[in-house]
Amino acid sequence: MKAYILLVICVVLALAAAGTILGTYAAYTSSRSAQRTIATYDEQGERFSSNILIRGNSKDNVRTLYVTDPSVAPASVVTLCNYERGKQNLPYSEEITYALTARFVYYDGSTDAKYLPVTESYMTANSLTGYQATLRIGSQTVTLNSSHISDSSFSGTLEANESDSDSYTLTFGTNFAVNQPNLYVELIATPSNLGLHSICGVFKTGVRAQGATDSWSGSFNDDTATLPALYDGYNYLVSGVGAGMVTLTWDDTKVALSYYSLQQILSIEGAAQTGSSVTFRVDSDTASRYDLQFYKVNITTETWVDMNATVVGFSFS
Repeated sequence: MKAYILLVICVVLALAAAGTILGTYAAYTSSRSAQRTIATYDEQGERFSSNILIRGNSKDNVRTLYVTDPSVAPASVVTLCNYERGKQNLPYSEEITYALTARFVYYDGSTDAKYLPVTESYMTANSLTGYQATLRIGSQTVTLNSSHISDSSFSGTLEANESDSDSYTLTFGTNFAVNQPNLYVELIATPSNLGLHSICGVFKTGVRAQGATDSWSGSFNDDTATLPALYDGYNYLVSGVGAGMVTLTWDDTKVALSYYSLQQILSIEGAAQTGSSVTFRVDSDTASRYDLQFYKVNITTETWVDMNATVVGFSFS
């Protein structure tokens, strides 16, 4: 009987000890999970981004759309994404709904904002009634003009847990580049999700001399304060003036050109791919920039100099 009682006591003590160990282990693994989630969020930042728009103030993000032929309408593609730039593999965990506002603004250096919304009287007083710009996605198009100086009818939804983006095309009338009026377009994308912030930018136009030397360049367009190994993907900007042929070559043991970017390039007449190299014609009268994305395959100790020198090669002729 004493032996039985002793056995029961030993079993109880063993179970208690096991419960303590298991409880401690569960708390430890749960804590690690929580820490990992927080760390990932901190590294990722905010997962509502754009190829052009940024968080903060529009005055800090002014983009000039150049043409070399004044008869060509200046244009740009603006994307809205559910991941941080360069982090395509880590999309936002919730569905993102957003509204996009497009409006005419003018520059006033005496103000803190620098770019202020126009009024219809401003358009009339400054002889701007003949200027217009359009914003389009799919079959939906909105035109800004002297009687419709602001529009907030665009809205969209980005899927949860998978990389998703919407692409808008902003096009100015040809008279913008020729005359350079004090009239610009501001875009503001505002998500409805708590914790996400608006992104914005101002667009203006310019003409480069027709006789200017043809010049195109390609380089990574991410924050170089962060080491390449900490990104899951990379933004690569090809831009320039004039016409010619561009060849991109990448080390496929290090990075991979995204399917969307590859299809964008191969849709250009005459473009061709050979292995991990693609050649395509560029002409700034048609498009002065291409925003491409590479995915990380195996980036460890590479610097940004390495990324632009050996990981992805660029040539123009």
